[in-house]
Amino acid sequence: MGLRRSLNALAHKGFYFADRYLKMGEHKIDKYASSDARNSQPKRKRTGPEIVTGDALHNRRGSVDKIPLRIITLGFLLVLLVAAASFFKKFTGADSPKCRSIYMYPSYARIDGFDERFTKLAKKYHLYLYREQGKDREPLENNLIQLDGVPVLFIPGNAGSFKQARSIAAASADLYFDEPEIIENHWTKNLDFFTADFNEDFTAFHGRSLLDQAEYLNDAIKYIISLYSVNQDRTEPQPQSVLVIGHSMGGVVARVMPTLKNFVPESVNSYITLSAPHAASPVTFDGDMLKIYDSVSKFWKSQFSDNSSFFSQNVSLISITGGVLDTTLPADLTLIEDTIPYSNGFTTYTTTIPQVWTPIDHLAIVWCDQLRKVLAKLLLETVDVQSPYKSRPLNDRMRLYRKSLISGLEDYAVQDLKINTRSESSYKPFELPDDFNEVAIDEKLILARATGNHEFLNLFKIPSDENDYEFVLLTNIASPEVRFCQKNTVRAKIDGRFEEARFKCVSAKDDFIKVPRSTKDSLFPSDSSIGEPMSPFYLLKIKGAVLSQFEFVALSTPEALTRDDDFLIAEMKTTNSTRSFGDSPLMVLLTSLAQRKVHIDTSSLISTICFPNLWSSVISYRLKTTTVGEDLIFEPLIRQSIELPFETKWHVNLKQGPQDINFHNVAPFIPSNPLNDRSLKLDFISPPGSKMTMTLEINWALTIKMLLIRFRLTIAAFTVGFVSLVMSLQYYEYNKTGRFVAFDAATKLLLGKYWAVFLALTSLLTPLCIFFGLHKLTSIANFANRTRPLVPTSQSWASNTFFLGIDEIFMWWLGPAFFLMTVSSVYLLFRLITIIEAAARIVYSKVLLSHRTVEVSSIATETSNMRSFNLRQFTGALILVLGVVFYIPYQFAFIILTVVQSLLCLKIAVSVEEGAKKNLVNYNNTVLLLMLFLVPINAPIVMVFMRNFAIRWETPFRSHHNCLAILPIILLIESNARSRIPLRSSTNNLISLAILGWLLYMSLYSFIFGTRNLYWLHHLFNSLCSMLFLKTLA
Repeated sequence: MGLRRSLNALAHKGFYFADRYLKMGEHKIDKYASSDARNSQPKRKRTGPEIVTGDALHNRRGSVDKIPLRIITLGFLLVLLVAAASFFKKFTGADSPKCRSIYMYPSYARIDGFDERFTKLAKKYHLYLYREQGKDREPLENNLIQLDGVPVLFIPGNAGSFKQARSIAAASADLYFDEPEIIENHWTKNLDFFTADFNEDFTAFHGRSLLDQAEYLNDAIKYIISLYSVNQDRTEPQPQSVLVIGHSMGGVVARVMPTLKNFVPESVNSYITLSAPHAASPVTFDGDMLKIYDSVSKFWKSQFSDNSSFFSQNVSLISITGGVLDTTLPADLTLIEDTIPYSNGFTTYTTTIPQVWTPIDHLAIVWCDQLRKVLAKLLLETVDVQSPYKSRPLNDRMRLYRKSLISGLEDYAVQDLKINTRSESSYKPFELPDDFNEVAIDEKLILARATGNHEFLNLFKIPSDENDYEFVLLTNIASPEVRFCQKNTVRAKIDGRFEEARFKCVSAKDDFIKVPRSTKDSLFPSDSSIGEPMSPFYLLKIKGAVLSQFEFVALSTPEALTRDDDFLIAEMKTTNSTRSFGDSPLMVLLTSLAQRKVHIDTSSLISTICFPNLWSSVISYRLKTTTVGEDLIFEPLIRQSIELPFETKWHVNLKQGPQDINFHNVAPFIPSNPLNDRSLKLDFISPPGSKMTMTLEINWALTIKMLLIRFRLTIAAFTVGFVSLVMSLQYYEYNKTGRFVAFDAATKLLLGKYWAVFLALTSLLTPLCIFFGLHKLTSIANFANRTRPLVPTSQSWASNTFFLGIDEIFMWWLGPAFFLMTVSSVYLLFRLITIIEAAARIVYSKVLLSHRTVEVSSIATETSNMRSFNLRQFTGALILVLGVVFYIPYQFAFIILTVVQSLLCLKIAVSVEEGAKKNLVNYNNTVLLLMLFLVPINAPIVMVFMRNFAIRWETPFRSHHNCLAILPIILLIESNARSRIPLRSSTNNLISLAILGWLLYMSLYSFIFGTRNLYWLHHLFNSLCSMLFLKTLA
């Protein structure tokens, strides 16, 4: 508060003296000039007396500063709001982290034989074999590794460790050696987990490192396969392929591997990735990374477009993501549906996976106990030791993936119902007893311990004249006996004799799916996950398309109804229990304000509410339910789902309070298929005797919290865009008036005159893009970037890469909000720079300039040196250029130049006092500000370089050794060090017009395309520096 008051008092004094000694209005920029700039101007001859009253001065000053300062203040408040929501808003309910801790006894055997004879990258990377102590076979006395299992290769992600493989590897060893009876695979075998040590390389930041890892792993797979040839004890075929598990960027490395020349054909046919960004690069600091994504996507799409290719007939790829808890990598980036057909793979969420039912953060996804147990069982059931590929055929693998990794309620899972894919041998003859209970259509069968007589066979006739009907059964008893029956047309073998049986039936035992338990004691869906003492519920839901093949459903009363809380509820319903609400997010906002309540149809066991217009991943909601009923058999629960991709969340025990509704559907910058059903669906599973109502409203706190996860790169692009815009105004005024005004003064002038224009444009960009396809027209402005921002998609897939990448018109306000936060962030950083410079001036004047003689001589000598040719500057510039050509990346040189420019600004601030030199101060401060916002874009490549330097590995950076990408910046900084500034010229000057136009284009590009092309902003700045340097010579 004290600082703000001091600044306000200083501004008030400045305006008072400006009004008194200057003619306000002669130059419009004078209204917004800082106090230092005004005091530096020469006094002008007054043409006559001018009387300014106190009220007039107050009104004039208020009109000048009120709007810009309010905009900056509002932007600062928005920054605080987003920061507060991000740190203080906690995930609750179905979004709560509920992974269990794990224990293991790991050991790692380094494969020293995999050296330079087999790969040129042996000095940089290493290969290890995981061994679970007490279970896996130990090496022999001569340290030869005994391999008798199925090879699996684990690929760590960005800055990941090879030791991350231990969790899944240990779970696989425990399951195979300790509980083999639960593995439903006669041809299973123990797994030999190999894991790559990449020295925690920053794969996400550097395309060349990504290619190095892929190349190394291709050589590693060839070597791993060769290791099994020395084992003479094997009776099964020698492995010819390896199962691949990739975490984070390791999943992307896995997809890059088959695109390289050293890939061994048909050496991998099964990929499982964990939190891997397949849809788009998570960061856009490196242009090579975008090119790699482009080429990899084209390769995989071309392979699957050929139905006869090895990929189409054998390769599967499953992408598993942790969902909302993954704050490192937005879960939207893990989608593979644009590239991989559903016959070969799909994307699923850990909240969807049966008996996991919890979101998982980016690192925990490799060790979460619930997930690793599911993956271990899945891996052991998909291997086939009798096959040289060591995996079951594609169709069998995909069936197991669908059974284990999605909820089972999707239309995609219907193909795996045993009653739908039955063979003649699966039928059993059936005779109806004389005594049975026929349950009427649309009537519930409720069986519990307190219901009395349980000796009847319960029969549900399947209607033949109805089009929309389904059979639903919910119970907490494992494997109740349910048969789907039809008339028998052949003789059946009964008691060793062939006799005529009237009916034949197929059991639905294997078609039950597990759903979270929902009782008064249930707090989270994971309370009944795998490894927990509480058992889940079991649900059977068969739709009319499958039921039409049968005549009736026979349900035997379970003998296990022994506990007070045991129950079984079943019904054959023909009434349509699905209701659709066409509410848009705006309507949800309005109806929530009106407190509209929707009554849930509890006459059916499952009632569905569908919202076809709620598909944007950017918006989160809050669901409030009220339940009326006593002595309910179970507590109501909700299945929240998106059909494609396969995301399901379970909300249990609704009496706990409001439920947060957050999902991943149509996301910014991510390709989506508009032909798919994008509806948000809520399936209410309600007990008999209950009545329910619901209210849906927008969850603003969660919506704001998720913005920071999805739009982190946007802030970097927008700041560069705004600084470029302000600099264009500074340069225009400089050519017009000869004064290079301070950055804060130009900012106030820009906001004071055009604030409404900026807010209107940023508000309209999203609607214009949606309704008029403006992003297709503005793609012309993207001519400078030859790489495509996102992977090219088929005609049925579309992505919005324009501005904020939003397809939801309700979020039009995001544009102005991000603009306001950008203005505030830039302004605060500039103020920090000026404070540092002011502090430096104070220290310099008190410590080094205590004597007048020293002051005069030092200033004179300093100014002389700054203007004269300096051999040290030339030598430093030459060293930087040669360093970029032969060793360091140009990003490293940029960081050095930013430091030099920072020191130069301090030097100018403490050395220059005359008003005529304010142009030099203001010009250098603006250049510094622009460079500072480009530092985060260049810093990741420098991190990769320093990491490689630390491990004494000289990675070829190739395109990063382009000296032309840094030479203009070197020349400009060298010119700045000599106290030069672009020469003033008329607005008709060609170079001046080019500079002004380039600044405007740079600003436009940053706002429109910058988020997905951050690396290109450096090259735009580099071109600007070349023009500014030429202008200093002109």
